[in-house]
This record gives sequence, C-alpha cells and structure tokens, in this order.
Amino acid sequence: MPYAMYLRKSQADRPDESTEEVLAKHRKMLTELADQMGVRDIETYEEVISGESLYARPEMLRLLEKVEEGTYDGVFCADIDRLGRGSMSEQGIILEAFRLSETLIICPGKTYDLTNDADEELTEMKALFARFELKMIRKRMRRGLMQTIEAGGYVANQPYGYKKCTVGKLPSLEIDEEQAHFVRHAYKRYLEGVGAETIARELNAMGSVPNRSALWCRSTVRQMLRNPTYTGKIAWNRVKHYKPTKTNPHIHVVHQKMENWIMVDGLHPAIISWEDWQQVQEIRKARYIPSQNHGQVANSMAGLVTCGNCGRHMQRMGQNKGEPRMLCTEKGCVASAKYDYVEARLLSDLEHIRDNLRIEIQQAAPPDISNLQAEQKTVKAKLKKIDARIATLHDLLEDGTYDRDTFKARMAKAEAEKQALQDQQASVVDRIRSALNQDKVVVLNQLDSVLELYPTLDTEGKNLLLKSIVDHVVYRKMQKTKPMDFTLEIHLKDL
Repeated sequence: MPYAMYLRKSQADRPDESTEEVLAKHRKMLTELADQMGVRDIETYEEVISGESLYARPEMLRLLEKVEEGTYDGVFCADIDRLGRGSMSEQGIILEAFRLSETLIICPGKTYDLTNDADEELTEMKALFARFELKMIRKRMRRGLMQTIEAGGYVANQPYGYKKCTVGKLPSLEIDEEQAHFVRHAYKRYLEGVGAETIARELNAMGSVPNRSALWCRSTVRQMLRNPTYTGKIAWNRVKHYKPTKTNPHIHVVHQKMENWIMVDGLHPAIISWEDWQQVQEIRKARYIPSQNHGQVANSMAGLVTCGNCGRHMQRMGQNKGEPRMLCTEKGCVASAKYDYVEARLLSDLEHIRDNLRIEIQQAAPPDISNLQAEQKTVKAKLKKIDARIATLHDLLEDGTYDRDTFKARMAKAEAEKQALQDQQASVVDRIRSALNQDKVVVLNQLDSVLELYPTLDTEGKNLLLKSIVDHVVYRKMQKTKPMDFTLEIHLKDL
C-alpha cells in the first residue's frame, strides 16, 4: 500500500520564514526519512492555506477521507502536532481515523501506531500539551496586540491614502499624499450629496487605483467612507470572525455595531476631520434602505453566479425600480438579465444535464462531452488567430506602418483577448476532466433531489440546495442583445 506525506506550517515555525520555505524544508526532511525506510510510493498533501480549525484545512480533510478508507500504510509528517492543534474534539476525530484504519503516523524520531495502547496514550498526551501550548501562544499574541492598539499603533494592512511606518518601536501610518487627495475628494463629494457609484467613476477617471483591486467600485468607496482610520483613530473589533464548522467550512464574518468597537487615538495623522467623518456616517444612515426580506436570503443563486468577464459574483439588484435583475457590480462589464430569466435558465440547464446523465447511465455510455470538445476546438482556433494577429502587429511596427503608441494600444487589446481565451480554454479542460471523473449515479440522484425539492423551499433553502450540487456558474451576455441572449456555464461539484 502507498504512503502519504502531510505538510503544514504552524505558529511554532519562525515567523520570518514563508509557508513555501517551511514546506520545502519539511518535504526534504521527510523525503530523506522515507528513502531510509525504503518507501517510494508517496502522495503529498500540502496545506498552503492553513488554519487552526480542522474544517478550514481542505488538504487535511482530503487526507482524512483517504485514511478512513484505509488507503495508506502510513502518513509522514514533521511532528504529530502538524496534524492538528485545534479543539480536543477535532483532535479526537483525527486520531480516531488513524486508529480505526490502523494507519501509522511517521515522524522523525518516532513512529506512532495508535492500535498500541502506549502510543495511543502518548499521542493523546501530546495533543493535550499541544492544545495548551497553542492557547498560551494565542493569549500572548492577543495581549501584545491589544497593548499595541491601546498605545495607538496600527497593526492591520494600511488603508488607501497611507503608507506603513514606525513611530518609536510601534507600527503606525504616514500619509501618502499621492493617494490622500483622492480620499479627501471622495469625502468632499459625498458630503455634497454625490453617491458612492458616481464617486467611484470619478476616482477611476482621475487615475486613482485602489490598493487591492484594479478599479474603484461602489463597495470599495463605501469601505473608504466608513473607515475611521482616516480621522487618526484606531478602531478594533469592527468585525467578528466565527470559526469554520463542518456544515460551513468558511470563516463567517459579522460586522459589529459602532458602540461595540474598541476606538482609541492613533499615532498616525488624520486625513479627514472627525466632524466630517461623523457627518458622512449620518448621511450613510439616512440613505440606507432596509432589506424587504427581513434578513432572509433574497437571491437563491447567491454566491454561485460569477461574471464571465471580470470574475466578480453577480448580484440580485434593482427590485426597487421594477423587476430584479442579475448584475455585475463592475459598471458596464457585462449586460444584465432579469433575475427570473436567469433562475429559470439555470433550472432548465440542470434538468438538461440530469436527462443526459440518465441516458448515459442507461446506455452505459461514456459522458457526452461533444459540446465541450466543440467549444475546446473553437477556442483553439480563436487562439491561433490571435497569435497570428499579434505576429502581424509586430510586423506592422517593424515596417513603420504603426507608431509605438498605436502598437501598444492594439497589442494590449489583443493580449487581453488572448488571456480571456486562455482562461476559457483552461475552464473547458477542467469541465471535461470533471465530467469524466464524476460518479454519475451519485450526481444523478442529487440532481433529482435538487430539482424535486427546489419549488417547495424558501429562498434561503433554495440557495443551500443549489450549493449542494453546483460549484459555480459563469454568466455571459453581450451588451445590447435580446433579454434571453445569455449563457450559463454550469460547474457541478465533484461528488
């Protein structure tokens, strides 16, 4: 039987070492150990995005499934603590999986066989100490963090308009004047009654680029307008993070009311006066339109449909102006469509997938990927044409037909088209692989359940039901086309 190797960076590692450096060091050490044992067949699991909770570590969950199935004779890891230092219940889940499957845990200096009473007691003791050590580390970190905040230090990512610096020995901020005048412009315009979407367009036209996206949009402007850091304050506990769980493997974030914030005077200078910031908050409150669905999910496709142009999630908007529509939050990016049309098309396409799947199972035939192969062929032909176009542009530059500015403009357009086609090509390959690898009977049964139960549920239930089978949906629609002229590219989950 094969072996596995599990690699993960922990808080015990040196903070100046990157995750890649730690994993490379441990991989080398464990590979040498495996060579000494004469082990050659090893499957590696690298936890790049690591977290304390078991359910925030996808590679660990994948490994545990294989361990429970009895796939491996043993699992190599740098230390038994790497398998988990979360709650005692989660550590119990991990150790029980190894014990019941009789899978060895192989670490440098010690191999643990949990079917052996002494090894089982030793691992439980080490798990208990590891949990205690983790709690102490977190307490020290939290205490140091709060001391820094109370002294006016700034420990988060710098907001737009500032650069990081140190004041004495404390981390702080200094004003970046190249960006700060755009911050002042945004606040000034909002106080004049201009909306966030218009301000976003103005900032983009003025050449401003936000820190963590290519363009300003309504949501990034709103974030700027509600950030008290611009007044020289340090605000902490603005959001509360809830740990991932088995039913929800994502961190759940809840925005706290302002009275629950920890607010102190920072060491950094203000860009906006406290009075102006408070006035902006009053305007924001006055413009707030409460939800008509009393906190319930209004969009049954929430979190599933993404824009085929920019990759952002599509949103259900515009219900106060008539029929709701599915819109990309990036203005002018992709044409919108009526929400009801998109929902109906999604259900229709799922029915079509289900019917084709049932025929494939009855005929014991391989999955019908002819449409995907045709799409792959078309994309390949388009890429060939783009490459020819790019070569021609170089020729036109060399013979003097195009000046350098014209060449750059046309080359940028061609390269953007090529990148979009390459992304589509990669997507087609993934969908072909997924179609060939899926367990058809499991997928068919789940599709039958989803389509049967969907009409009987409320919007939130419909959303959860769709997410049980659909990984994501890519929406595409050209501008100035008929209402139903849009396409949905459905990616099912691997069940």
